[in-house]
Amino acid sequence: MPHDILIASWGGAGPLKAPKGVTLLPSAPHDAVMKEVSLVITHGGHGTVSRALCNGLPMLLMPMGRDQNDIALRVEARGAGLTLPPEASEAEIAAALARLTKESRFALAARRLQGAMAREITSERLVEEIEEIARP
Repeated sequence: MPHDILIASWGGAGPLKAPKGVTLLPSAPHDAVMKEVSLVITHGGHGTVSRALCNGLPMLLMPMGRDQNDIALRVEARGAGLTLPPEASEAEIAAALARLTKESRFALAARRLQGAMAREITSERLVEEIEEIARP
């Protein structure tokens, strides 16, 4: 289904009405959705941020608590996204999305992190560290 905007996993907090060009899904597998989008808007949960970076996607983060504020700060510090408070206005959100889509540096930073994560996942360093911890 072609779409300009895809909203998935909004938590089902009441019915949402979608304008033309917006697809709503109550939930969806991260990687499948992320192959269809050019950026991610998220509260900054570890799972969504990790999957967005594994897919090389810049993010608009709107943290709501727990570890989300720290994660948002790290993503922004690495240049892979922007952070707004959850009560940001429509105009603030639109301006952030415009920057994320027009300024290529966000996508480039996300792709750099994608590469770093891929190298980390395929390296033997993790196995070596686990073996070191397990040694008596």
